[in-house]
Amino acid sequence: MKFKFTPELQFYRCYILALAVVFFIATVTSAQPITSIIQSNIPIIIINPGNVEIPNDPKVTASFKIIGADGEGFYSYNRPSFTDIYQYEGQIGIEIRGNTSTEWPKKSYGFETRDAAGATIDVSLFGMPAESDWVLNACYGDKSFIREVLAQQMYRQTGRYAPRTQYVEVFLQTNGAMTYMGVYIFMEKVKRGADRVSIKKLSETDSDPAKITGGFLLQVGEDEPEKWTSGISPNNNPSNPKPIYHVEYPKLEKYTNATNKALQFNYIKGFVDNFEQALNGANFKDVATGYRKYLDVDSMVDYLLLQEFTKNSDNWRASTFFYKKRNDEGGLLNMGAPWDFDKSMGNQQWCYELSVLPTDSWAWKFNSYCPDRPPLTVSWPEKILNDCYFVQKLVTRYKQLRLTVWSDANVQSFVEAQSDVLKSKNAINRNFTKWQTLETGIMYNEHYSLAGNTPQKEVDYLKTWLQQHLAWMDSNIATITSTDCSTALPVTYKSFQANKEDDNVIITWVTTSESNNKRFEVQRSKDGLLFAKIGLVEGRGDSESEIKYQFIDSNPEIGINYYRLSQIDFSGSEELSRTIGVNFEKPATSPYLYPNPATKEINLKDVTPGSIITIMDSNGRVFIKTTSNNPELNLSVNNLSNQTYYLTIDDKTNIKSFTLIINH
Repeated sequence: MKFKFTPELQFYRCYILALAVVFFIATVTSAQPITSIIQSNIPIIIINPGNVEIPNDPKVTASFKIIGADGEGFYSYNRPSFTDIYQYEGQIGIEIRGNTSTEWPKKSYGFETRDAAGATIDVSLFGMPAESDWVLNACYGDKSFIREVLAQQMYRQTGRYAPRTQYVEVFLQTNGAMTYMGVYIFMEKVKRGADRVSIKKLSETDSDPAKITGGFLLQVGEDEPEKWTSGISPNNNPSNPKPIYHVEYPKLEKYTNATNKALQFNYIKGFVDNFEQALNGANFKDVATGYRKYLDVDSMVDYLLLQEFTKNSDNWRASTFFYKKRNDEGGLLNMGAPWDFDKSMGNQQWCYELSVLPTDSWAWKFNSYCPDRPPLTVSWPEKILNDCYFVQKLVTRYKQLRLTVWSDANVQSFVEAQSDVLKSKNAINRNFTKWQTLETGIMYNEHYSLAGNTPQKEVDYLKTWLQQHLAWMDSNIATITSTDCSTALPVTYKSFQANKEDDNVIITWVTTSESNNKRFEVQRSKDGLLFAKIGLVEGRGDSESEIKYQFIDSNPEIGINYYRLSQIDFSGSEELSRTIGVNFEKPATSPYLYPNPATKEINLKDVTPGSIITIMDSNGRVFIKTTSNNPELNLSVNNLSNQTYYLTIDDKTNIKSFTLIINH
């Protein structure tokens, strides 16, 4: 029999169907249903602030749990047998963090780990060194979820500190309801610490002139307490607001001792002001009075290269950290740690189209393309790239990185590995089920296709962009500045080699011309990145003849040893050679110089009669200079202090050099 609907039943039928449609729409556009089982290959975090919404400020107390891995090594949510297994459980203070990102529906959070009484405590999370301050980066604007992680990894591979990262999935429990919040990047906050930005502590009681020289952690572009305005216009553009700097550490705004607060603030402000004045002065290239008196140049090289690697449109304007070490640690400004890369690598079109293209523009030229969009970049990159000493170090370092840790193979494989992690147990798909942004323009970019977008297309776009951008940098790095640095080099090399010979490594190089050449510094590294000085060899000043040099490394390390030369002229300018390597497999002893270490005297053998023997310290100061008339020579070193010296034997054709240790 066919059923017939009455008008009343027809009404309820339509009502029920409407409810079903609403329920269906709500289901597919909301969070992953919490009644379902989630098994993830990345850790799962549960945050419960109770019956309050997490504010922008101040922090509110919440419980914090990290679900432990199950027997298969996965992290499971809503599986009864694993629900109560946590790798960490404790209290936190949490707040919303960010600038532009605070306007997005998916919030980023900053939090501190606390004990039951509410005091901050250092905790090791995900194997990272114990600390109390952490960040949950929502990564809402970067749909690949890779840019921040890649940038931090590339900077770490230069041998410098960058915040450690870990992908996680987050659940937020408020008012008794559990909400899936998606994939986040769990990160270390940039702060002072032995395993973060390693600078000495400063406290409110410190007023000693020696102690208040460091350490300070500072930031560009953030309008925070304890700030000042630079005296230098952005890229010498007087029509725009000048940059702002503020003291991130120590927390001067919490000081109650006004005298010591002023002492510390005025010291670091004065130091940065002096640095900027020197950098923008007529003699900014001078090694003694220019910017090098205040800045760790190698840190600036690596930091600037990372910003160009990523073509980061935010840097030099905001999210730019730098720090000053105490004078007994060198006392120089250092760049880093790096931060905030969602608007990089072709992901954000600012006021000029070239900002997202992989070719044809440098990130440091932001002010040239966007002269009326504050905050503008500081004057530092523009000015320092006018110094060929810096440019030559930058070009050499870039080529070295591209041959090693920044190679195409290394970069592409790292991106693929992160993509695999996010895809493995569908974490990335769960995120975009919650936040349906794949076809929504979060970061404006007219070259970016949104129709039919997928997580894999996001990754493919990033990989292609990186490959094209790095190829362009390879071809153009020597002209990163309009300053002509192609003038004749102070030294022209014919060859540079390193070879294992008996228990030593013999480093040899031949020059065909030298101009104003004071000395060579021989440097060695175990990883091809971080080099240490192991010897000094006097140069010939000016020469158009072929000169052969030799340095004997009598104490190479087991395994591969990397070598390079730093040529230094009489004005203090420096030029780095290419890097070479040799595999050394057993300990070393010197057949020419003994004993070493020495106490009262040293013996030299196989010396060409008429050779000039020179002993100098690490600063190039000569302490002994004599001529040998015999193949063997004894020299008194009783008047030398306990330290490392460098001994050279110059027979007018070849120069041999040794590291000499005095230990009375």
